[in-house]
Amino acid sequence: MEDHDLDRSLTLLSELPREPARPGFTGRVLARLDALETRPERPAWRRPRMAFAAAALLAVTAVTASVGIVQVRADREADRAEARRVLRELRSEHDDLKHELESLSAPPVVYIGGNEQVDLVVDLSRVGNAAY
Repeated sequence: MEDHDLDRSLTLLSELPREPARPGFTGRVLARLDALETRPERPAWRRPRMAFAAAALLAVTAVTASVGIVQVRADREADRAEARRVLRELRSEHDDLKHELESLSAPPVVYIGGNEQVDLVVDLSRVGNAAY
């Protein structure tokens, strides 16, 4: 809008007749303003919007906490299952090693002595009435 258009609009507005306010208008406005100032303000938690926001926050917190608890329980169950699986593997490996050791163990042999050229060894499984 150009400056001269604005000036023209202001001139036209000033030519309009003034509408007088009804009797007591100013007093009523001032009384309402005084009433607003003297009215006790509600605590923040009692305002409807704040109460709704607090309830929503509480609900979200409760849901999040319950999901977290369920997740922790699921994690614990997964950890227990993994521990059981590892324990079974260890027991199986232990049994395999035990059987292998039993198969490798030879009858008792006794070293009697020797020198740089000969070692004297007695295989007790070939000796009659040997107690070993």
